[in-house]
Amino acid sequence: MTVGSIARRLSKSELEGVHKTLIEVTRKQKSSDTPVEISMPEGLVFWDSVAQLLQSMETELSETVREEGMTAKAQLLSRRLGVARTCVRDLTRMRLTAFTRHAVLSNILSSGSADGYSSGFQILDWGRHDPSERVFYNGIRELSEKYKASTSWSSMLGSSEVEGGQMVSDVSDTLRDFTGEEDQGPEPKTEAKVVEEHWEEPDFDEEDRIREMEAFPEHASSPAESRSSEIESEDPSPDLLRIRILQDIEDPILMDDGSEILLTKGDIESCPSMVAEILISAGLAEAAPI
Repeated sequence: MTVGSIARRLSKSELEGVHKTLIEVTRKQKSSDTPVEISMPEGLVFWDSVAQLLQSMETELSETVREEGMTAKAQLLSRRLGVARTCVRDLTRMRLTAFTRHAVLSNILSSGSADGYSSGFQILDWGRHDPSERVFYNGIRELSEKYKASTSWSSMLGSSEVEGGQMVSDVSDTLRDFTGEEDQGPEPKTEAKVVEEHWEEPDFDEEDRIREMEAFPEHASSPAESRSSEIESEDPSPDLLRIRILQDIEDPILMDDGSEILLTKGDIESCPSMVAEILISAGLAEAAPI
């Protein structure tokens, strides 16, 4: 029977057989990744018969509830209808997934071989499957062909195979175990040539170098030079006077650079000459030359 043809009305015994087939195929399909074959009587289509089964069960349930109410029989028919619908949902999902997997993998993996089913996939006997499932399967294969054409599938496989063969040949050519040549010992080592460079003293005056280090201590050639330049920069300039504090001074002293220092008794500081003279004249400090 082709897709779209009108199915004959099934008898009650035939509907019971369809119900058993639905339960059995669902149970088998749960444990299989490939589409399970369906055994149906001659002239019957599986999914059309299942549709008649569900319609018959709904009609019987409606008549029972209308005539007898929600009795135990009605509840049993309702539970039976619910189980059948669950089987239909699960079986549809599992079979479409299995057909999709078979169609895609058999199409893609057999691209490089003359036999379309040489990759280990079973040949589907469409006499044991529903015609609507065959339409779905062929549609998936057509989509797979379009995908292969849009992604240049064949050229990608051909390129990868050639590159793989070149890689193998390149590796095998470098192995002496497969050439039959005798081992001639290790290859002579070539010593690296040492180029001796003649050092020329740059035309740079020592005094200029010292002035440069004083101006940029971070550019000193060694940490010692950097530290020495820092020490020299910290030496008091001629306008500073070294004094010893005799009493604690509560107010901070403002220095030339704008910083403030707090002087306490016993401190020895280098202050600007004007500030030092004021502190000495006030009796707060005394000169402490080195």
